[in-house]
Amino acid sequence: MARWRRRAVVVLLGIACGGLLLASTTQPWVVASLPAGPGGTGSDLPVAGSTATAVVPALGLVALAGAVALSTLKGVGRAVAAVLLVLVALGAAASVAALVADPVTAARAAARAATGVPEVEGARVTTWPLLALLPTAGVVLVGVVALVSGRAWATSARFEAPSAAPDVAAARPSRPAAPSRAGLWDDLSQGVDPTLDEPADRPADRPAEVPTDAEHRRPAE
Repeated sequence: MARWRRRAVVVLLGIACGGLLLASTTQPWVVASLPAGPGGTGSDLPVAGSTATAVVPALGLVALAGAVALSTLKGVGRAVAAVLLVLVALGAAASVAALVADPVTAARAAARAATGVPEVEGARVTTWPLLALLPTAGVVLVGVVALVSGRAWATSARFEAPSAAPDVAAARPSRPAAPSRAGLWDDLSQGVDPTLDEPADRPADRPAEVPTDAEHRRPAE
């Protein structure tokens, strides 16, 4: 189960289910039987799912967008997207159930658009609305898993704001170290004011000259 809880797997499953739900609406969901014409024979009019119920393809697009959003959102935003996926899937299932219960209404609307006469002898539902319930159930599963296990998902570093702490630390000027007491006495002995701030104003430190034995023996002029 830990493998299925990974974010990439859940997001890909949501995208696949949303795409399958959207693609299923391009197939005939209802077949309307038109009245017999002058020749005495009727004809069948296939009605695509997008025509029979315009709600399902719109919900399929929302499911695709919600699955993609799971890969970038975090926290409350991810939970909202997960709940949205569940509601979208339930709405699509309700639309399919309504169509299966009353296909004549969709058949009449399609007959009016095709012939101008909203009269049909009957209508029957194909297997495509029932097959569309499979990706709908997959969208529900994606939403539930994202809602339950989404807290453990790690957010990609591409979507994290860069930390400004190193830049701030680098922008701060470094303070010079406080001079030691021995250094202050050396400056005073060399006639340099130790209160000067610029190190360029001070002469370079050089070791004190120690007289050699020859200089001790040299007589004073």
